[in-house]
Amino acid sequence: MGLVRLILGLALGLLCGNLASAQSLEPGSPASQPFPDTTLEETPAATSQFPVSPILWQGPALDAGPGGVEDAVEYGMARLLPTVASPKPGGPKVTFGGLIQADAGWFNQSTSSRLTVGDVQDAAGLRRARFNAFGSVAENVDFRMALDFAAPARPSFVDAFLDFTKVPLLGNIRVGQFRQPEGLEVLTAQRFGVFMERAPNILLMPVRRMGIGTYNRSEDSRSTWFFSAYRTGTDQYADDLNDNGAYAGMGRFTRLVWDGDLDKYLHLGGSAGFAGATNGKLQYGRLGGNSPEWGLFVGTIGTPEFANSTPSFVNTGQFTALNTVLANLEMVSTVGPFTVQGELTSSQVNRPDMPYAFFYAYYGQISWFLTGESRPYNRNLGVLDRVIPRTNSGPGHPFGGAWEIAARISSIDLTSGNINGGQLTDGTVGLSWYANPYTRLYFNFIHSYLQKDPVGPSNANVFAMRAQVDF
Repeated sequence: MGLVRLILGLALGLLCGNLASAQSLEPGSPASQPFPDTTLEETPAATSQFPVSPILWQGPALDAGPGGVEDAVEYGMARLLPTVASPKPGGPKVTFGGLIQADAGWFNQSTSSRLTVGDVQDAAGLRRARFNAFGSVAENVDFRMALDFAAPARPSFVDAFLDFTKVPLLGNIRVGQFRQPEGLEVLTAQRFGVFMERAPNILLMPVRRMGIGTYNRSEDSRSTWFFSAYRTGTDQYADDLNDNGAYAGMGRFTRLVWDGDLDKYLHLGGSAGFAGATNGKLQYGRLGGNSPEWGLFVGTIGTPEFANSTPSFVNTGQFTALNTVLANLEMVSTVGPFTVQGELTSSQVNRPDMPYAFFYAYYGQISWFLTGESRPYNRNLGVLDRVIPRTNSGPGHPFGGAWEIAARISSIDLTSGNINGGQLTDGTVGLSWYANPYTRLYFNFIHSYLQKDPVGPSNANVFAMRAQVDF
């Protein structure tokens, strides 16, 4: 906690310095109006009022990445707080950022749904409350550390890794806790996702684990690859202490099959991996949130209060296993304001002295920006990036910004053999308002259809909303 207090103290000092500088500006000056109600590309003057450039969005270090500033390896980081840099050229530099997601949700269940998963409570609270530091300590060493004060550990480590960049042949080497290379939605930052929560495919994926990986892209910037080895049992504190089935590996490859322009592309990709079952046990669907695609955590894992969290509608419970073979196929295509996206995920679990179990999930979705924006693509990691509205909400334009509507169908099947985890199908529709590049409001409606013995079919509806800001 001493480290947390130190980081928060530094950030508060930097923020207070910024506020003092802002107060010294003449009223109405360009720098005192960070969100002008003009288009971002209107004039050079407008660009100086609200600079949107690669240096604003990308890179833990300003000169990071295989190609310098333009090709910074990290992505989507808003630089509202100043970078603290060593006066020595090439010396350490660090900046700070954060994310707040305030959620509320209301459930309506059929009688059979209550019998199957219990009486799910309406909820309001913080889904994510993160603070992070990112930067570099040398020309070829970057780092990122993020803490979440709303996750079920309060606080818990989210990202905690360092990158060795510009490595011959390999490109970049990452060490620490990071998102493992499986899945377009998982690797895309959640604050840039189309819906409030990722599709249930995430329940079959390792997501963040302690490990080591290497990633790079092709010279034509159309292909990416990412390979990693990781520990399978990492807990919410980024720790894993066991020597029984604790190791795993994953690889991902992506390709821009069609690269028409900045707002016209077709991305295809695939991942495959192998993971040992930690201490001979495996479980899918232990936590809620992604089945039925919205939920909140209460308390800390292991406490009685945590049992009151939104339940996972599908859950295998713990079962004996040797290892699992993981696979994922992904695609996304954007043509102007329209985006189509989908993934298919599977896990074949090999079990001792019994037939293997097979689980799978998929989703397909479409989104449309009513105001004409296009969903950006990051070529360094083969993921989707921050939406930048053509105009921003502000005085005289209270409802300016970008408006997006979307629809998704998703399904996950965690029933196989003698494992009765359930089969869940969700239909989700959403409306998002991007008031500016840093502020977003979500409105999602989810209808869930669950098939799970012994009760049988059941239905539930969820209406959820979120206010989000990142800095």
